[in-house]
Amino acid sequence: MTATLACLRKFGHEGVSVRRISAEAGVSMGLINHHFPGIAGLVAAAYDSLATTLLAASRAHALADEREPRERLDAFFLASFAPDALDPDLFRTWLVFWSLVPHSPEMRAVHDRTYGETRATLEQLLARLKREAGVPAFRVTPAAIGLAALMDGLWVELSLNPASFEAGEAVALCNDWVQALATGAFPSLRVGRR
Repeated sequence: MTATLACLRKFGHEGVSVRRISAEAGVSMGLINHHFPGIAGLVAAAYDSLATTLLAASRAHALADEREPRERLDAFFLASFAPDALDPDLFRTWLVFWSLVPHSPEMRAVHDRTYGETRATLEQLLARLKREAGVPAFRVTPAAIGLAALMDGLWVELSLNPASFEAGEAVALCNDWVQALATGAFPSLRVGRR
């Protein structure tokens, strides 16, 4: 997968081929063709590998020990906005992946699964927050969707223009959003509202 990701960074989707990936990896084209029926499957596997690795790192920080719910969320945000997650090469690779999702069933499947896993992680973390004393009942799934959208937007802007704000400010904004949720500031997320 490393060779596929390197080729995507260097050449974009239009310039990626089994020949280039095999040269980058130092293996025969036959070996790649044996494991992947075509370039679409290989690129989808690289997308899956990258998304799974990044989510696993964020989850590990958030679920590592017996922290309070807000500390777990903060750890998830810190890992999500860590320097390696804000690498410009990584962003360019994501752009290639996202551009393929509407046109490739393999890419759509990876996107749907990995986004679902990210949202499930946020739901798990927010469900713990919801059980804290004094936190008004809220609908966890739409809260996770909103928080994921905030994080994605901040990540995209930081990736496009690192001078626009600091990663620490993105983390603080996410924590402020969680604080607002925990004080009932989002009426549409309260239990019983639709």
